Amino acid sequence: MLTPDDLLERTQWDTFWIPDDVTVVDRPELRYLRCERDIPMLNTVVRTRGAAADLPGKVAEVAAAHQGVRSRWLVRDLDLRPALEKALAAAGYRPSFPTRAYTIGVDAHQAPAKAACTVWRVARLRELEDAIRVSEQAFEAPSHTTAAERRAYLTACRHESGRVHRFVAYDDQTGLPLSTGGMTHYPELCFCLLWAGSTVVEARGRGAYRAVLAARIDKARALRATRVGLYAHVETSAPIVARLGFERHGPMTFWDLPPS
Repeated sequence: MLTPDDLLERTQWDTFWIPDDVTVVDRPELRYLRCERDIPMLNTVVRTRGAAADLPGKVAEVAAAHQGVRSRWLVRDLDLRPALEKALAAAGYRPSFPTRAYTIGVDAHQAPAKAACTVWRVARLRELEDAIRVSEQAFEAPSHTTAAERRAYLTACRHESGRVHRFVAYDDQTGLPLSTGGMTHYPELCFCLLWAGSTVVEARGRGAYRAVLAARIDKARALRATRVGLYAHVETSAPIVARLGFERHGPMTFWDLPPS
């Protein structure tokens, strides 16, 4: 039986969403993405297995494949983690983004009190642009998506029973977008991955994040998922989801190598 940590890791193995310019290298002991664009999520190692003695060779392979772009490893808390971290450090990688796995059963989530906002599912270009704008402001980073990728993304979001869903909370008085969050459905796992949950600074603490989370969990229930989860940053989103009843699981740290 898969543990919550297993479920979350396996969501990273499913690459149905990747753009056409991304190559997937897939072996039982190693799975990673490669793209000439300098975007870490498109140059990431999502699975590492095998003997500790083989890890320096695997790290060297990936570093060479990712030459010229930022390289990233997702390091989960497995038996080989100490040896992998040692090999990564020796190759110049450094831990950059500590997260922890959190999940909750869809029937265990308690709906929040009504906030002064209304949540809309992304189905039109306006909502998609608002969602991207909120994320860029909240994370203080550009989205890096191309116009073609946004069109494809919007097409995917429009399907009620599709795999990708996104939501935006709008202020009931001003109509301004306050918060957003995405979700990907993995039918074979009966699981939904939550991602990009973010709220503009001036709207934090007003219930918009909880409203978007509730909309995503309601959608997960409609899709017959039994559990939702995320990799939550230990200093920001982890305390929030813990207060909302999510169960805490194992750590997962991003290890990054700058472009060579």
